[in-house]
Amino acid sequence: ITCRYSLVPVKTVQLGEAATLTCALPIKEFGSITVHWYKQSAGDGLKLIVTLSKSAPPEYSPEFSRKRFNVENANNVCNLTVLKTVQEDEGIYHCGIAEWMYPIQWSETYLSVKGKTELLLQTLKFLL
Repeated sequence: ITCRYSLVPVKTVQLGEAATLTCALPIKEFGSITVHWYKQSAGDGLKLIVTLSKSAPPEYSPEFSRKRFNVENANNVCNLTVLKTVQEDEGIYHCGIAEWMYPIQWSETYLSVKGKTELLLQTLKFLL
């Protein structure tokens, strides 16, 4: 059995800011691959956000609104942008690259959203 350990990169943003997550694509013609972005919250399974292929417009899952997320590919990377982060956006984002007859290639990024605690403390100080 071969175990591969790797650290998951962490991207930290302030509450309300945009967050762009990047997935490196293989150096091949984009038309031959499909990119799937998933979100995983603590204690939850993977939830599909969007699927991107060259032959069709991006397909967003119903619970992930196109108004809050944007996906695009350029220069051998695929970017997923959360346009205005909320606390519930925190979690691990998985990028899966599917290519005919090859195993899916995975990469992950943990999105940390800061600000909720600070806002709560400021509100409590104001009320006291």
